[in-house]
Amino acid sequence: MTEDEETIARTIAEASELPLKDAAYLLWRECSKLDLLAWRAMPPNVRDVFRSRAAENSIEVKFEHDHPEDGLTFDRLQLTHPDMDEAELKQAIIAAVRFDDACFGYFDKIKGEFGARYKRAVELAARDYPGYLELTYQRARYYISYYMK
Repeated sequence: MTEDEETIARTIAEASELPLKDAAYLLWRECSKLDLLAWRAMPPNVRDVFRSRAAENSIEVKFEHDHPEDGLTFDRLQLTHPDMDEAELKQAIIAAVRFDDACFGYFDKIKGEFGARYKRAVELAARDYPGYLELTYQRARYYISYYMK
């Protein structure tokens, strides 16, 4: 097993141990990384087929964000929680994306100390989207601090 495959397997295994909502958030936040690792694991001739497609990448990214329940995050979540109903899986993904969007939406880009701003953003989003583990809220704080710095 390659290092990339091991990373994918570790993420899937971790998500398998989490409650559904928290697994959906983890898999949504890590989807770009998981996609890249899966891409690198593809044989070159398979990658060439995907590269030859005419669709623009930005359109695909927007579709994945607007319809995450119909993308690879759904497939991965189904792997981690195979006994769950399809509708529950999709709802968990939609909620995770909305929570993630709220975290970034509540981030004040202008005033206040940086640490307080990203922590407050997650606190406000958590009020709108309660019920995640503290680990997930910690991850959200990390992602906000990383991407908004």
